Amino acid sequence: MSSIFGGLEIAKTGLYISQQAMNVTANNISNANTKGYTRQRISSESLYPSVFTRFHEGVAVGAGVRIKNVEQIRSAYIDRQLRSGYSALGYSSTRAQEMEFICSIINETSNNSSISLALSDFYNSLSQLSASPDNAEIRTNVQQNGLKLCETLNYYYNQLVDQQNSYNESMKATVDSINSDLAAIADYNRQIAAYELSGQSANELRDKRALALDDLSKLINIDYSEDETGQITIKTGGSTLVDKNNAYLLEAKPELTGKVSGESGYYQIYVTGEETPLVYTGGQLKAYSDLRDGDTVGTVGIPYMLENLNTLARSLAKEFNAVHRTGYTIPAGSGGSLTGIDFFNVPVDGYDGITAGNISLSAMVLENVNNIAASSSPIDLSAADTQEGNNEVALKLYALASSKDIEDIGNFENFLKSFIVKVGISSTSAKDMNASQDTIVTNLENRRESISGVSIDEEMVNLMANQHAFAAASRMLTAIDDALDTLIKRTGIVGT
Repeated sequence: MSSIFGGLEIAKTGLYISQQAMNVTANNISNANTKGYTRQRISSESLYPSVFTRFHEGVAVGAGVRIKNVEQIRSAYIDRQLRSGYSALGYSSTRAQEMEFICSIINETSNNSSISLALSDFYNSLSQLSASPDNAEIRTNVQQNGLKLCETLNYYYNQLVDQQNSYNESMKATVDSINSDLAAIADYNRQIAAYELSGQSANELRDKRALALDDLSKLINIDYSEDETGQITIKTGGSTLVDKNNAYLLEAKPELTGKVSGESGYYQIYVTGEETPLVYTGGQLKAYSDLRDGDTVGTVGIPYMLENLNTLARSLAKEFNAVHRTGYTIPAGSGGSLTGIDFFNVPVDGYDGITAGNISLSAMVLENVNNIAASSSPIDLSAADTQEGNNEVALKLYALASSKDIEDIGNFENFLKSFIVKVGISSTSAKDMNASQDTIVTNLENRRESISGVSIDEEMVNLMANQHAFAAASRMLTAIDDALDTLIKRTGIVGT
């Protein structure tokens, strides 16, 4: 038969595992509100009985229980889904927020300052000019509203360029954050591999690494895998960013020129030591890149907006100058009536050099309102019958407001409205995509929390179960101790 001391050992293992289970429960409860903590539980297995030979009588009884490991309760599948969702959410939330801000910059609903309002005021002053081409006050109004239109375009252009520069700097800041996470993950890899050589699980280190992975996935899209030593490898676009305990940091090189704006010092992203730019498709880094460089209606970014404003500015200058040059000015001093005068300034490199950022009135129109050419025939103020000209050119200038066959844009106002609507739709689409992605991520987080999160009610049930198991193991030790006491003290005593 088995030794009675074997029973002591079996009871002792039950006592020990119940005690450790209560410690794990206490740890779970203590960390119930700790961000990133994954609940733990003891994984146990029964011990094999002692080996018996065929000459040994009796039955083989198990040798008790032992702790295999303290394991985390988490789903690797949900973790992967969630990190993919974080990457999409990092992109959509950043884009939605920034597109809303951009729309607030080019606020066409404003009653105080907008391109539409400036354009409308300019048209109205031309209408008045066509009715009274010789009125100095009206001519001044045309000059000032033309100046206001130019300054409004200049202002919005510069505001958008500032935003483009801001997104460029945001890319650099995001790269710094990515590098911080990569270095941390590589260090956690090293610590986990060293700790788990003893056969124990580095659960707390794994929780910290998981948090860093979550944060990294919001910044850039990643693929990762874990090897048998517990270390993970991270890749993006085919480039390795973390290989076990080695981190390959990103580098932002200021070697690009800003699209449309032509600003210098724009960043291209590389993995340190590689000559080919990094390919990335998600996260905040991609959102800032698209906002900085997006130049199509499919990916609306600052360059797309700048190019539309430039097209409007060039068309305004080209069309109004073409008509204005055919008109004649009111003579100033002893000079005669002039023709061939530009209303808007034309740079040395021609109309291609005009942008919304540099469009301005010509020097002659700025110098004297009499240089606004409203008449289709020369004006001679010294003639017996003073000729103050006619309003035919002024009418043609005003007619441009309603013209629908202007090269490249059709109609000034319709082109502006169409451009603003496209930006608005892009902003709304970004908000909708962000709301949808936020719902997906929230659902995944709830699923992960239901698996990995600490439930106080569940832990209290476990605590009671472990308390009862501990008490039962203790009672078993007492029973065996009583049996030993009887065996030792009463063996050999007869007749008592």
